[in-house]
Order: sequence, then C-alpha cells, then structure tokens
Amino acid sequence: MASIAYKNEIMKRRFFDYLKNSKRFSDKTIEVYEAAIWIWEDFSHKADFAKFNKTAAESFRDWLKAKKKANSEKEVSLSHCYNTLRYLKLFFGWLSKQSGYKSKINESAVEFLNLSKAEVRVATQPKDVETPSTEEIQTVIESIKGDSEVERRDRALISLIFLTGARISAIRTLPMGSFDRNKLTIDQDPKRGVETKFSRKIKSALITFSYKEPLNYFLEWFDHLEKERKFKQNDPLFPATRIENGTENLGYHNTGEVMPIFWKSSSASREIFRKRFELAGVKYYHPHTLRHLLVKEITKLPLTEEQKKAFSQSLGHADVGTTFGTYGYGKIEETKQIDIIRGIDFEGRNTEAKSLLDDDSLERLAEKISKRMEGRQGSSRV
Repeated sequence: MASIAYKNEIMKRRFFDYLKNSKRFSDKTIEVYEAAIWIWEDFSHKADFAKFNKTAAESFRDWLKAKKKANSEKEVSLSHCYNTLRYLKLFFGWLSKQSGYKSKINESAVEFLNLSKAEVRVATQPKDVETPSTEEIQTVIESIKGDSEVERRDRALISLIFLTGARISAIRTLPMGSFDRNKLTIDQDPKRGVETKFSRKIKSALITFSYKEPLNYFLEWFDHLEKERKFKQNDPLFPATRIENGTENLGYHNTGEVMPIFWKSSSASREIFRKRFELAGVKYYHPHTLRHLLVKEITKLPLTEEQKKAFSQSLGHADVGTTFGTYGYGKIEETKQIDIIRGIDFEGRNTEAKSLLDDDSLERLAEKISKRMEGRQGSSRV
C-alpha cells in the first residue's frame, strides 16, 4: 500500500509541475486540480492510478453526483460535478501518455468522465448574481467617517472597486505607481506584481455615475499616502494595518494607522468588506458583486459597439460577450424582462411609422396636401 501511495504522489507532483511549467497555470488554479484528485482518491480509497478504466470512470461519475455537501443532506451541485470531472479528464488524459501508464490506461476511457449534455447545460448556465444597489454601496461608504488612516483606507478601497470593478486580488496588490492621477486610470500590470486573472495586463478607467463622492475619497487617500506619508511608487496603494503590542505585551491592538506593507492574501481585504457592511447595517455582498453592479449600471446606457468593447477591456475581458453575456453580467432582471416584453406592440398598433407608411394613410395624406395647396392657390389669385 505504501508503495502505491508513494507512486501516486510522484505522479501527482509531476502533473502539477506540468501544469505550472508547461500549461503555465497559477498556483491557485493548480490547487483546484489537486482538490479534484483528492476527491478521486476518496472514491477509489487511494487505489493505484494505473487501475483507472471505463468502469471506474462511470462509477465515479455516479458516485460524485450522489455525493452530499459537507455538513448537509443536499447533493453537490452539477457545476461542482462538471468542474471536478473536467479537471480529472486532464489529469488522467495526461497520465495515459506517461511512461508506465500508456499500456495500462486506455485514453478513450477518460472520455467517460462526463455528464450528459442536458446536465452540462444546467451546470454551465449563467448564475443569477444578487448585487447591491448603488444606494446600498453609498450607505456603506458614507458610514465610514474617515477619522483614522485605517478608516480612510477602507473607504478608499471600497470606492475604487466601485469605480473600476477591479477584482479584489488585483486591488490588494496595486502599487502606488499603478495610478495615473492625470488620466484617472489604474494600470493593473502583472510585471509590477499586480495579481490579475490569467496574468492579463488591464488598463482600467475610473468611472463615476451620479454618486460622485467615491472618486474624491480615493483621490484624497492617494494624495495622503503620496504627500503626507511619502509613499513611493512601489509601495502598496492599500497597505496593511499597523498592529502593535498592548500594555506589557498583553495582546495586540489596532493602531488605526497603516504601514507600507502589502497584504499577504485577499482575506484581510475581504474581511474589511464584511466588517464595513455590517457596521453600516447593510446586507453583506462580497467584493466581486460590485463588478456586477458596475456592468448593470453601464448596460442602462445606449452604448455603441466600440464603447462596449472599451468598457469590456477596462474590466479585463478579452471578449465583449464575456462582459455582457456569458457570465450573466448585464443580464436583465426576470421581472423587468417580462415587463419589457409585455410592453412591446407586437401588432404595431401604436407605431407612428407604420401609420405613415400604410398605403391608405399615404393616400389620405396626399389628398389633404393637395386640397391645402389648391386652397392656397385660390386665395393668392384673389
């Protein structure tokens, strides 16, 4: 048993190295593949990977679909099953080409790690995302009085996400030099250590709607760090909180100040969101929902295709369809969708253009114009 476990671990390490150095996947992405393999090992009781076959693939698929969520009687979602299966397909597909496994794993058996077409449609359909209203975000931001550096930082952080729709992982890794104050843009550049999805370089514009104060709060924060705290170009735009020992080293306390150090993870910045929503008495929405809110507001405007593309790129999307379709961004709410459909004049009864182009209407209009012209000519002769 020990030799099998060791053999499996060796192949897992090689696979992860393949993902990192050949596929160029991030550590975070590799972690989801590792989690999927753990689920397989739970199902197979850590059996030799070389025993993978069609029957095992089908049995695992059915076992996974019937699996319960942790501490719940509900079954795991089809989206969870879909993702776990596709991660494992890549793993066993790769394994079937490795020395010592080519003759043992039939590559065609990997294709049985799948759901039905109907289940795939359910698993991959866009999810309805509940987003905060602009009024709720305003309530949260305005509830932060800014009496300390930490409060001004928190207010500026939420403001910048509201203004750009940037992901929290990018926000926490932004250096001071990423902000162009004259152009009001944020340069999310992985070369400067900014963590973006797919390590894509993103130039984002700060967008303001009717609620203008967030821009002022962010600019005040930037100027404070640059002019008063003398932060340099490579210092964090949203630095960590300074924590000091309490009296006689008993515990620690928040000084209300910041220090020029980046947060190690997004956990602290996410906690800021949770805390600020709670203190404002507003239902908590995670940071990514502000991204959805921004798109929701943008889609109310009569945009040209060029404007849509520019906005999509500002969010870091390579395809406009991703922004306005694939992931549900900008989706019309179901109740509004029905109201809009009910308001369509399917028979054209209220369409002025139709009445003007109707043959009978044109004849009547021509007759009226002719009579009016005759009347004018008669009056001019008199």
